[in-house]
Order: sequence, then C-alpha cells, then structure tokens
Amino acid sequence: MNSVIYKVIFRALEQFENKNLTLSFRNLELEKPVSLPAKFFLELKKTSEKINHVINFQNIEEVLIIGNPSVDYSYNYYLVILCTSKSDGKKTGYLIGNVKNLGDIIIGVWPFNKHLKELTGDKVLDSCNDIIENPDKFSSICLISQ
Repeated sequence: MNSVIYKVIFRALEQFENKNLTLSFRNLELEKPVSLPAKFFLELKKTSEKINHVINFQNIEEVLIIGNPSVDYSYNYYLVILCTSKSDGKKTGYLIGNVKNLGDIIIGVWPFNKHLKELTGDKVLDSCNDIIENPDKFSSICLISQ
C-alpha cells in the first residue's frame, strides 16, 4: 500500500500572520471510492443552523499531496469533517475531495494511528451517516470548506 499523506493547510487569523495550522490525513485506499451523496453536505449545513455544536465555515487554504497516490484524481475542491464523540471523546476526521463524474469522495482519514486495514467503505460511510442522522451523539461536529 502506498503511504500517501494529505496535508491540509488552514488560513491563519490576521493576528497570527504566517502561523497557518495544518492537519494531516492518511490516504484511504479502498478498491472502490467512498462517495457521499450530494445532500449530505446540505443536511450538515442545515443542521449547523439549528444545533450549536455543529459548525460550518470556510478556512482551507490548500491541500498538499505527499507521496504518490495509486489513482491520480483532479480535485475541484476539498472539505474536512471533524467530530468528537460524546460517549468516549474519540476524535475522527475525514478529508473529502470533489472529483468530476464521481462527486464528493472520502480520500483521507484522521487520526491515522488506528489500523487503516480495518476500515472498510461501509464502516466509513456508516460513520458519516451517523454524523447526519445522530448529531447529538457528538459533542462537536465541524465542516470546513475551501
């Protein structure tokens, strides 16, 4: 398996000029890309208007790809979903890239200290669906766009 890292660079606040934050995602290599339905992000944005612990904002400066991905997609834009489980405080993150003719696909996971071989497309999709269907299971949900 190729070890590919996506380094997401977030815009710095004006008072912290040149202090951009970064978050690295490990490539999610599956036989078939995990595609999220178009309504997923619309629902998450609507939820952010109703529930205080769900937030949505733009702050991705750029995404650097480190390594050689097995599939060379051209991404139109990127999204990041970060969430924290209420039950155990576990933090999870997904990097999503938009590809023409495929839509929004999950391309990276964070943290990547867990065994990526145990992740299947169904498990990742179930996790994302849980964010939409059960937002009260999470103490925070954050959708960050470009």
